[in-house]
Amino acid sequence: MIMVVACCLALSFSGFRKKPMDPPPEKTPAAPAGTPAFPIRHRTIQKLYLQVLSLPRLPGSRTMQGDILTLVSGCAAVVTGVVALFVDLPLIILVILSVVSLCLLYLTIAALRYRFRPVQPGSRESAVSAKVFPPAVSTSQHTAILRDTGADISLPEESDPDILDQYWVLPPYVYIKIVRNGKSGFTYTVMEPPITQKEHIVLQETFHRLRKVIIYDDPDHPLTDQIKPEPVVRIIRDFFPDIAKDRLSVLTYYVHRDLSGLGPLEALMQDPALEDISCNGEKLPVFVFHRNFGSIPTSILFQEGELNLFVLKLAQKANKQISLTNPMLDATLPGGSRVQITYSNVISLRGSSFTIRKFRAEPMTPLDLLRSGTFSAGILAFLWLVIEHRRSLIIAGGTASGKTTTMNAISLFIPLNAKIVSLEDTHEIQLPHKNWLANLTRELNTPGIQGNIDLFSLLKSSMRQRPEYIIVGEVRGKEAQTLFQAMNTGHATLSTIHAGSVREAINRLTHEPINVPRMMFSALDLVITQSINTHDNNRIRRCLAIHEITVDDNGTIIPIKLYEWDIRTDTFRKVSSRAGVLDEIAAMRGWSPEQVLEELKKREEFLTVARDASPPDILDLAHAIHNIG
Repeated sequence: MIMVVACCLALSFSGFRKKPMDPPPEKTPAAPAGTPAFPIRHRTIQKLYLQVLSLPRLPGSRTMQGDILTLVSGCAAVVTGVVALFVDLPLIILVILSVVSLCLLYLTIAALRYRFRPVQPGSRESAVSAKVFPPAVSTSQHTAILRDTGADISLPEESDPDILDQYWVLPPYVYIKIVRNGKSGFTYTVMEPPITQKEHIVLQETFHRLRKVIIYDDPDHPLTDQIKPEPVVRIIRDFFPDIAKDRLSVLTYYVHRDLSGLGPLEALMQDPALEDISCNGEKLPVFVFHRNFGSIPTSILFQEGELNLFVLKLAQKANKQISLTNPMLDATLPGGSRVQITYSNVISLRGSSFTIRKFRAEPMTPLDLLRSGTFSAGILAFLWLVIEHRRSLIIAGGTASGKTTTMNAISLFIPLNAKIVSLEDTHEIQLPHKNWLANLTRELNTPGIQGNIDLFSLLKSSMRQRPEYIIVGEVRGKEAQTLFQAMNTGHATLSTIHAGSVREAINRLTHEPINVPRMMFSALDLVITQSINTHDNNRIRRCLAIHEITVDDNGTIIPIKLYEWDIRTDTFRKVSSRAGVLDEIAAMRGWSPEQVLEELKKREEFLTVARDASPPDILDLAHAIHNIG
């Protein structure tokens, strides 16, 4: 009997420390359904009540320890029951034995029900049983495994009709739910595994221990490379020796999320469906721009004091400095995403804020533009022939209309061996060309120190590098005059500008602060206008029109529309039967009009066939484009 009581006590204290195998959706542990609402002064009673409810979890777990405990409790229930029924003992002892037998029997039955219940797909228990992840992996390993196994892990089944969509971003730890909140719209909800108060303390101690050995100012060794799995596991076990393997993997996930990742935003950064992430102040939800649902709030918000620390961490990740004397920062995060930060309430009434423009790991190609319907195969074939023959163009559009994405994609039409010089404020252009020189501006935030390098300075220096193509991320100032001078001296240029139409683009270029002389527009061949629109309740990006630019003897700039998009049918149509830029190419190559049409048709057929094929590697696509050209 003493042994039975000792096993029960060990079971009880072990059960107190254990976490339910299937986490509730909330980030923090929630009380089971039907739990009494105890007053604050009776929290000890509530805690004890919850611990009693969780007793069957440990013997019911699919482990050898759980099987042994179930067998012991079952045998003890039988023994105490037999003794109570058939042995002549004093009444008080019989009552105690009966109560003990019934309790042990209930515990055994509850443990067996828990043991043989169907494992909920997507739960941590299912993931551990399937050995989806080892106990400790790095952030980069998480991402690599995600691409291979994410589709094989089932999500938790929920019958809530308000859940519009759910999908994994870091299985088996994090998944996303898009939930409808009545008339207030949708909410982007991040579902992460909950942790207990003890595990939270262990994480904090682990962070403090790791910070002592991590060198933050070493740009050649990213945090992902410095935080090895073995030290993390060893440190966690130092603070929590008897931690279960499934909980160890969860704590390791949080360590890498908060140290080498972006903390609570890491799941958002790993979601390929998101384009922008922004926060406008403390105690306000973080907003995202979802490719399918547009701009929606998330379940993430920063409490008082947390946002200031987070934007300092963002600046640190970008290897930049931000302070009260220099409260604004434009930078590039290690993964390539652009970030704009304001610190404290110096210039922002709501305090610190940030906006992250996510960076695609794989650059967009002309085939992606074709699949998304941004351009037609005929228009892309036209742009292919134009860019290949070193013509200049500007892509105009509003914010988030896809200007830089389009410029990066159609830059694949540049011959592989051509000398390319790109100039940007933040790195976004990705090209497979080897003869490509990428330049970035430099802005020093330290007052009184000279050394800023702007686009104008980069553009002037690039003229001495004998480029055949010059790509400028965006023109907004005096660098536009130098860009047009480069056009007039025979350099092919590609650039973007913020403008809603071709007329607005011309007005911006010809007035303050840019002031490009009108006669210099004769070197500009095309203006592509692009926008983000709503069609059939979906947000889509489309090329609105392509205009050819001509200048008469009086200096009047005349845009001639060649192609336009029909919003009613979501199709493109050719407006002008002839294009002066094609006539110039035909004269330069000695082609007849029929040969020009044949070249266009050849490229259009290639794009149409390649669109329906499996997506090729960007370098293979560049070689195929080069060979056809």
